Amino acid sequence: MAPESVGYQAIADHYRRLIADRKIADGQKLPSVRQIAEQWHVATKTAQRALKTLQMEGYASPVQGLGYQASFRPHDFATLRVQVSGTRQRGETYADTDEAVILSAELTRTRGHEADILGVEPGTPAILRRGLVRRGDRVIRMSHSWFPAELADLVPELLTTESTPPGNVARIEAATGRQTEITADRFTVDLTTLEQSKLFGVPPREPLLERTTVRHDGLGVIEYGTTWWPRHVVLAVEYTADNQD
Repeated sequence: MAPESVGYQAIADHYRRLIADRKIADGQKLPSVRQIAEQWHVATKTAQRALKTLQMEGYASPVQGLGYQASFRPHDFATLRVQVSGTRQRGETYADTDEAVILSAELTRTRGHEADILGVEPGTPAILRRGLVRRGDRVIRMSHSWFPAELADLVPELLTTESTPPGNVARIEAATGRQTEITADRFTVDLTTLEQSKLFGVPPREPLLERTTVRHDGLGVIEYGTTWWPRHVVLAVEYTADNQD
């Protein structure tokens, strides 16, 4: 097999099926980056991306110092993928009169899910920024963004409640030299929590759109964010061919 003849998604699909079929047991250690690279004849970076993809989709969780272990999910958890070549504009475009507010920016102890995505032990502090966008007297967007704690010294703005151009990820890239190589978005419909229903002004357990976003440079996570929109807010995505004149 020629080097790089297999992409990271194909490798992730292989292990995803084995985990969903319980051929790899829940909690069983997955092959290491080096083992996957050797078995599939790919670069270690490709193997790392495959494992990160499994982690982002909930089929693997990191174990400090030991790599990754399988996390069982059934086949009826439907994931529909759209692969986009190129980069997605960060954030959304809102009306000039909309007000973006950062509610808090602080070091907070991670729980299991955030810790898994960031690749740290649960309870490890990380930077959490909470914000919303208000249109008139209505909240039309809520968001939580997690960043590794070590970025606090390099990008002190992460611990302030200011939100100014060029944005947090751009500041991180400039300060660290790390560049986002993969932006993975996942959309799902969920029900509002009590806090969300109060902020959005809707009844509890009202449907809302949830997007989780993971940005990483192929080796480590730069940002893990979750964004929520209530009903009657339309999220429009526009695709433009790269070769347009």
